[in-house]
Amino acid sequence: MLWDTGASISAITPEIMNQLKVTPVDKKTIAGIHTTQAVDIVYITVQLPNSVIKKIIEVAVCNILSNAGMILGMDIIFLGDFALSNGNAQTLFFFAVPPFKEKIDFSKKQNEE
Repeated sequence: MLWDTGASISAITPEIMNQLKVTPVDKKTIAGIHTTQAVDIVYITVQLPNSVIKKIIEVAVCNILSNAGMILGMDIIFLGDFALSNGNAQTLFFFAVPPFKEKIDFSKKQNEE
């Protein structure tokens, strides 16, 4: 899965659509970096590793120019707090749903050190 803050909706490949045995329910035109294309729309349920489950989401079916089978777009990312942190030669990824009431401000943390 590729987390893409530049994607307004999530997408899966035709291979994933076939593995999930879902059928298209609509067609939409989407614009990507290099092209605009008509794509099939399907509904799926997504469960993230931290047990966040989003039921019956609308996703586009298109070829993804990476080894990922799915692009997770802002339609899912906006549901929570999303952050990357680097330190001690480690990169940590955080995603929490629902978002925290108090927002995380990395610039304040930077000034504390």
